Amino acid sequence: AAAPVASEEAAAVVRGVAAAASLSDGFNETFGPQSPFKGAADVMRMRPVAYRRVPLTYLAWLTAAACVVAAMLISTQLILRHLDYYEHPEIQKYVVRILFMAPIYAVDSLLALTFAGWTPIYIDVFRDCYEAFTIYNFLKLLVILLGGEREVCAMLARKGQMRMLFPLCWVEPWAMGAEMFYSCKYGALQYVLVKPCCAIVTFVSGAAGIYGANSFSLSRLHFYVFFFSNTSQVWAMYCLVTFYFATKEELHPFNPVLKFVIVKAVVFFCFWQGMVLAAIAYMGYIPDTDDFKADRVVEAIQELLVCVEMVIVSGLFHKAFPVEEFADVEAIDALRRKQQRAGLRNSIQEIRNNAADPFRVHDIREDVLLYGANQQDKLSQAMAATQEGLHNAIRGGSPFPSARLPDTSRSCPAP
Repeated sequence: AAAPVASEEAAAVVRGVAAAASLSDGFNETFGPQSPFKGAADVMRMRPVAYRRVPLTYLAWLTAAACVVAAMLISTQLILRHLDYYEHPEIQKYVVRILFMAPIYAVDSLLALTFAGWTPIYIDVFRDCYEAFTIYNFLKLLVILLGGEREVCAMLARKGQMRMLFPLCWVEPWAMGAEMFYSCKYGALQYVLVKPCCAIVTFVSGAAGIYGANSFSLSRLHFYVFFFSNTSQVWAMYCLVTFYFATKEELHPFNPVLKFVIVKAVVFFCFWQGMVLAAIAYMGYIPDTDDFKADRVVEAIQELLVCVEMVIVSGLFHKAFPVEEFADVEAIDALRRKQQRAGLRNSIQEIRNNAADPFRVHDIREDVLLYGANQQDKLSQAMAATQEGLHNAIRGGSPFPSARLPDTSRSCPAP
């Protein structure tokens, strides 16, 4: 009886694939090969997963899959320990968010390596959005470790003036104190807003067939998404580096160098690794194959390398974000034994109680609202200055508004 059931299920799968291909052909026949729905039709035509169609070898795909499993196991073990010894939620929730970076990168790369067509592009967009989220959470973690926003502002105000880092050495530096802190904070926050906007543009333009993946033609939107996304990323990392150098003495007890290097390396190394591979392919060292073009082979190599690298990153996270640095593990275990709450069942209950807290993003929402209010104030001041200049010009005076000293009275909100 099992054989007929299995054959019926296989037949149902075949009919489903055939129906998707037929529907895709209907799109192209109805609207034409140049229709705005061509991209959506190509997505619906996506072939089922077949290991032999992966640009790399079968062994390479298995290696990537094994690395993903290893990265997930290593990362999950550390995440669960943090949730079990969740002594300082205001700090550890940012740590848990950062730790999810390695498994998300690994799973994303494996899926991008497995599927063809538009699927890898959509998958990578989600990874890039979480990358922006991680950069901002790392900055928030540093601020909390230093005592909160008010304490950081006061600490910066007591320091001597710091010059802008290279390559902006010629720019007037941010005043130490609230201006320095808010410039770094909002510089990281803008990437959290820009990246989802770029993702929306990618989805819409991809479905309309005008995105042009891997094309830098000015008539395609890929060039503009690439430019704005990477400009925003570089500025966010610049602000993060500036904040680190402004507070590195106070951050020394928290072992910030390894934490900072890992986060920065994951973000920038993956990007420049892809650029180097693309340059190698452009020079002809990675030729086209019978089934795939060189750019698809480059993408596959990049995804394989990311899968392998995330195993290393997961291991380094154990060194950079150990549970013992953020919670008194021995004291918690002793208290649990005293209260007769030790054991696996209690640990599972603690993890269940704390698992939802890192995913409550009300802190990000509040910062986004404050950022919007700040930008609105700057726009209002610019419009007022413009109106004053026009009024003076009409009256025959100087078209430039009267000079004003910068407002340094703004203080940080209470933590």
